[in-house]
Amino acid sequence: MPQSITAPYLRIKALPLTQEAFKSFGTVIENPLHAGISSSTSLPPNAISANQGTATKYVDVTHILNHYDEHAPSKQAGKAVMNMFVCKPRALRHETTPKAGSRDLFDIKIVECHPFTTQTFIPLGLAKDDPYTQYLVIVAPKLENTPSGNGTHPGLPNVREIKAFIANGSQAVTYGAGTWHAPMVVLGQSSVDFVVVQYANGVGQEDCQEVEIRPESSAREGVSVALKSFDTRSHL
Repeated sequence: MPQSITAPYLRIKALPLTQEAFKSFGTVIENPLHAGISSSTSLPPNAISANQGTATKYVDVTHILNHYDEHAPSKQAGKAVMNMFVCKPRALRHETTPKAGSRDLFDIKIVECHPFTTQTFIPLGLAKDDPYTQYLVIVAPKLENTPSGNGTHPGLPNVREIKAFIANGSQAVTYGAGTWHAPMVVLGQSSVDFVVVQYANGVGQEDCQEVEIRPESSAREGVSVALKSFDTRSHL
């Protein structure tokens, strides 16, 4: 059973996914031209010409890290694995309030981390401007290490500092090793296929740790991501 922690009532606004906003949690992988961070006449330093001048190669757009050999308690070596996740759209909860108006909510009930490996999600066959192909990237920093005597395990997610980002179909994302994140949250009507690249050693707690998030006893609800009312025919 996953460990559980409690959280206060929180509403988190989802922001557009950019490298600058996400840099403390991992890497956003996207064409710099599409992201507006370079132009055809001013390419970034990691861009080189390839394939007889018919392609532009961007070098080291993300790093796949393997810390099993150095840090895993079992000493079981990790190996590179590539899996496919076919992710169905998540159910959203609708609410209307005088202050916030009409909006949809995604309730964050569980987060996970992979202590000894990065994890990269690459959506397949999706367009940047397709409103059917958006997904949420939800991450949390770790709590500072605290003495075990108070019942708080070192490295638990800091639920008061959870962040949420809206990714489009032209963006892949790498979670840093040990980064707490929600399982994939697809928005819209259709499933999205992701190729997922990471290391694994087959030892359950070393490959993936989970923490359930429950509302505090005094909170009527827990932690939710607030979205504009999600119409599958329009953008968020």
